[in-house]
Amino acid sequence: MAKVYVRTDEQKRVVEINSDIFLQDLKGWTQIDEGEGDRYAHAQGNYLDKSLMEDGAYTYKLSNKKLKERTETEKEADRALLVPPVSLEERVADLESAVVEIVYGGEIA
Repeated sequence: MAKVYVRTDEQKRVVEINSDIFLQDLKGWTQIDEGEGDRYAHAQGNYLDKSLMEDGAYTYKLSNKKLKERTETEKEADRALLVPPVSLEERVADLESAVVEIVYGGEIA
């Protein structure tokens, strides 16, 4: 029989899921289920109906030792805190500025 554990962050969002078969130290982990078969033994890929994270937001939260899917409002609040990626053009411009600073001391000769 395998036991399924989750690890959460400060807001009780589920950030990891695993089976006791693969965990050495259970500190910080909460048992949520146990059973026979791959669903329990290989919980990372088989236990959850949806992926652990979708579009930059965790899908599940822990409530009374049970998994609950987070609401779209909760997930959108997480996504709003994400830093937008820097465009290739911005990265090239930053790199060019850094090269000019290093080679010419900030001024092109």
